[in-house]
Amino acid sequence: MTNRQYKIVAALILLCFVGIATLHGQPPPPPPPPGDPPCWPPPCIPVDGGILFAVGAAAVFGGKKLLNSLRSNKGE
Repeated sequence: MTNRQYKIVAALILLCFVGIATLHGQPPPPPPPPGDPPCWPPPCIPVDGGILFAVGAAAVFGGKKLLNSLRSNKGE
């Protein structure tokens, strides 16, 4: 690398550190008012059902792909 390329890389790294420091310097969001529910929508639906569905669908899809792969290798 040339001297110019070292300067460019050093400047980019410096800009990244300055950007990160700027982001960490922001104040946190204000707390919610005391009468509001802690989440929205109010029943506070957990994410567990969606994640469980996605994991189940991925397991079924992976099992089908594995079964198809085993069947195609058996025929060869």
